Amino acid sequence: MPFLQLNRVSIGYRTQGDPRIIQSDLTLTAREGELIALIGKNGCGKSTLLRSIASLQPIFSGSILLNGNEIHSLTPRKRARLLSVVLTGQEPVASFTVRELIAIGRDPYTGWLGSLTDEDQAVIDRAIAMTSLMGFGERNIHELSDGERQRVFIARALAQDTPLILLDEPTSHLDLPNRIHILLLLQKLARETGKTIFISTHELETAMQVADKLWLMENEKGIIVGAPEDLVLNGSFDKIFRHPSYEFDKEYGSFVVQKQLDKEITTEVQHPAGLMARWTTKALSRKGWHITDDAPLRLIVDEAQNQWVVTSGERRVVTHSIDEMLQRMAEMYPGG
Repeated sequence: MPFLQLNRVSIGYRTQGDPRIIQSDLTLTAREGELIALIGKNGCGKSTLLRSIASLQPIFSGSILLNGNEIHSLTPRKRARLLSVVLTGQEPVASFTVRELIAIGRDPYTGWLGSLTDEDQAVIDRAIAMTSLMGFGERNIHELSDGERQRVFIARALAQDTPLILLDEPTSHLDLPNRIHILLLLQKLARETGKTIFISTHELETAMQVADKLWLMENEKGIIVGAPEDLVLNGSFDKIFRHPSYEFDKEYGSFVVQKQLDKEITTEVQHPAGLMARWTTKALSRKGWHITDDAPLRLIVDEAQNQWVVTSGERRVVTHSIDEMLQRMAEMYPGG
């Protein structure tokens, strides 16, 4: 039996008392130990789906089962032992220290006095270590940066130690190293602990490298589920992210901005697949240069000498950086 089951679920919210359904008839499953990334354009329902699974808002139809139990019928305490949630933009309502806030994750396991056992303290220590918050324990939560505070909320979810973790844009306030650190941490947790972890994210290219499955959401048209590589090969990304301003590059798994190429140049490259050639091509495209066979302006990419040679008629200029090359090309281009 799948660990999580959605059976003909319709989700949305109410506007002035009237239902606004944004996804309907969703029938989906997730297994233990999977890291699943919810991907899609703004407004497609990523956050609404996570909140619905977490019972933070009702569903309009269908059922959601967690380990065979209907989630919305569970008591809050039982549900808190099965799933934990980290919401985007979450703010603490009181002036906690970092350790105090993380310790709240142990509430479903403590007695009526709320006393923390040695085992609880060990779980909190592990959550702090996993999120690189050592040395932060006694700092006030309001003294932290947005990124540091986000890690504290993730640590609280880890301290709650539930088989299902739901994270809405967990890396939205983090710099690149911390974004990668958190995603790799979540991947590691899913693999080593068997937890089922959902993240909603706009970082498609990073999610493709760590997620076991993508739930690719399209506005009001349901969810396509698959391994990232399968969704590339079957054209799902092309379909959902089609736009006149960019296209999805299947070879590199990234989005390429469509540029206006209004100048022509001919190139001579010794190793077309080399890094120097590749980044030269990217720079030319960024500045509006179209590579053709018979342009009056010519560029030689000389990897052996680590230089770029620009020629026009009898004029020949040697440059030693892409920036300098682009400047000389602009000066030598017919018509200015």
